[in-house]
Amino acid sequence: MSNFCGALYLRAAIESVLAQSHANLELIVADDASDDGSLDILNAAAQADDRIVPLVLKKNRGPGGARNAALDVARGAWVALVDSDDLIHPRRIERLLQAAATTGADMVADNPVPFGAPELAGKPLVDQEIDGTWRIGPDELIRSDTASTGTSSLGYLKPMIRRSFLEKIRYDETLRIGEDFDLYFRLLIKGADFRVLPDPTYLYRQHAGSVSHRLSVDALSSLIAAQERAERLAAATHSEHPTLNEALVRRRALLWQALRYQELVEAIKMRKVAEAGRLILQHPSLLGNLRDSVADRIHRRRAGDSTVEGEGGTGGGLVLASQERIDKITAPYGAERIAVPPMRSPAASSGADHLALACRLAQIGGDTLDVIADGAEGVHALGYLSGWRSARVRLPRHAVGKVTLPSDTTLEISDG
Repeated sequence: MSNFCGALYLRAAIESVLAQSHANLELIVADDASDDGSLDILNAAAQADDRIVPLVLKKNRGPGGARNAALDVARGAWVALVDSDDLIHPRRIERLLQAAATTGADMVADNPVPFGAPELAGKPLVDQEIDGTWRIGPDELIRSDTASTGTSSLGYLKPMIRRSFLEKIRYDETLRIGEDFDLYFRLLIKGADFRVLPDPTYLYRQHAGSVSHRLSVDALSSLIAAQERAERLAAATHSEHPTLNEALVRRRALLWQALRYQELVEAIKMRKVAEAGRLILQHPSLLGNLRDSVADRIHRRRAGDSTVEGEGGTGGGLVLASQERIDKITAPYGAERIAVPPMRSPAASSGADHLALACRLAQIGGDTLDVIADGAEGVHALGYLSGWRSARVRLPRHAVGKVTLPSDTTLEISDG
């Protein structure tokens, strides 16, 4: 986990990792010279749990540099990536490890579900049905990237990577955005078996400070330089992926278009009329980009693009239980009842029902929500929520101790 001035969300991110059902882990948190109180949170967490390994960088190295520092001291057989403003489901690592053992993959990821920004909450990164596992190659990775600020790029996946496969491969520290994408491409060109599960067990927070939203002329210039290196690497390895070159050519064109548009935006902001006019005359298609950007901004304002934590939620009650028990749970009047589908083993089926559930819960989670979670199914569904005001967990006596509970829940034991 790399962190730069993420104090607002850091504690929750750390807690979501420490709450994993697979407890044999170390959490390496590389703080990238934060000055916002992050170190106080990190040090307190490390004192409470010796699985946390704090790395305090004296000079800001960017997300790639911070992750490189963490990789250099990692000891685990697998390395899992988690951003310091995101949350992960309590069974995420357990299920990724099971899938890796089943498939023999070198990299295995789940399907991230965004929360926070209303217009993106509940829209999974991978919008196609995944039957079992989806093996992606470098061509699929390149084609997924539109060189925009959207979240459709497979570079937003947060895979668990076999550390022995990484060897000395590290992040490109010249990149302030797109560093994950670049690393994954190099690993795929090396021959990594990269599998994606339908599991929606990574909760991806969208907010105004998200680094992935920040495009600039410098950032795009660095991306283009990395793209050129990727093209040379693909040519040198004589890739067996026949559509890779076509995908690289398309992405190069998209990056250049994005760079020219950002140059236009900056010229307009600086009131450099002649420069803006020159760019439009040379590249008339930029007018279409400008029109789309204005329309998107108007849409965001009308939708009330608020990312203040706690504004989500139903403002009421929620019951999570199996289909057989959902109507048997006593709950306050007006509470929404959502049936939780049965769990399936990783890589065994499409998992579309759990993805739909996670997407629904990503839209309503928040600190105004009072939840009743019944049985193992209800507890599992709690992991799809970004937060709650209160959570009561109802378990039969024989299940107590067999189900990992979030720390901020109240346990009620039944004889049923």
